[in-house]
Amino acid sequence: LRDWDQERAGRKKGKRTSAPTPPQLVTSGSQGSARSQISSYTDLGACNKQPNSVATAGPGCGQSIGATAPSLVSIGSRLSDRTVGLLVIGDEILKGFTADTNTLVAARALREQNVHLDRVVVVSDDQEEIIEEIQRFQNQVDVLITSGGVGPTHDDVTIKSVAAALGQSLVLHEEMAEMLRGKMNGSNTELTEGQIKMATLPSRAKLRYLTGSKTDWPILQCQNIFVLPGVPQFFEKKITALAIYLSSQLERSIEYKVVLSVDEGSIVSILNTAVSRHPDVSFGSYPFVGQPDVKTVVTLEGNMVKDAGSTRNSRIMNRDGFKDRQISKDQMDFNVKAALDDLITLLPQGSILRVDNNDGQFVL
Repeated sequence: LRDWDQERAGRKKGKRTSAPTPPQLVTSGSQGSARSQISSYTDLGACNKQPNSVATAGPGCGQSIGATAPSLVSIGSRLSDRTVGLLVIGDEILKGFTADTNTLVAARALREQNVHLDRVVVVSDDQEEIIEEIQRFQNQVDVLITSGGVGPTHDDVTIKSVAAALGQSLVLHEEMAEMLRGKMNGSNTELTEGQIKMATLPSRAKLRYLTGSKTDWPILQCQNIFVLPGVPQFFEKKITALAIYLSSQLERSIEYKVVLSVDEGSIVSILNTAVSRHPDVSFGSYPFVGQPDVKTVVTLEGNMVKDAGSTRNSRIMNRDGFKDRQISKDQMDFNVKAALDDLITLLPQGSILRVDNNDGQFVL
């Protein structure tokens, strides 16, 4: 646990602040009002799966759905490259006790992977100040990386600050708890007070094993925020892996999963309608058998090229032709959000159990 517990962000006791009230989520009985709220919850995270293949609509397990139709109206907002912000946390940096080498390492690692580092801020170990900076970053960059303040001591407040800034509760993360038991206690199942603190994470946190091995300590992801240790040797290893991961996600859209309480066969015409209106989005339909509540899951993901169904298997398409038809990450995300908004209005009232994005964020 050296990369977790060696980091000491000074000894200043910051002012404490209560977590802000999470945004009010829409229930399945309020699909009509969901359209205006989707955009505020969905511009988060990075996708892990390539777009599904395009096929003809119809019931069947694992079947993808697609169609050709007039193009969606072009996006009105400015399309820009994905940007990253870095929040360095620690009184020892501000007081000059420790050199901030992590910023230089992060800038180089991200640049090597063509990921644009847009803004860097150094902040003290004050929870209220950390929360304010996180919320400010959320309006300025697409991805936020934090450095420092993740150990088990009283002044390591990064994780609770992230939870408060995102309006999430803190819960004991079972995967992290099991890892701590296995690495530190052997057969002993009791966690120490410090280990319990380290296993207490934001409710929608995910562990990313970006080095390819589950024997290495994971990177904590909370929506579009990645929490890294502050000790330079450990930070360098993590930021190198994270930069590669972020670069690999740049051209993939966010993905949504719509969980339904109705059978797939009853919504075929609805899916065909949604597909015909959104030709640059891949729809997948997956029936569930033997589940008491969940009957169907519909997935949506943006295509990387226009009319992807006719070009996906083409080996003769030249690079210039691909670039002419390539869709940017911003445009893909816009297309998927528009398709999700449309699908919600088409589905039967009360049929939606929930909507998730690919990073585990509960959307609806």
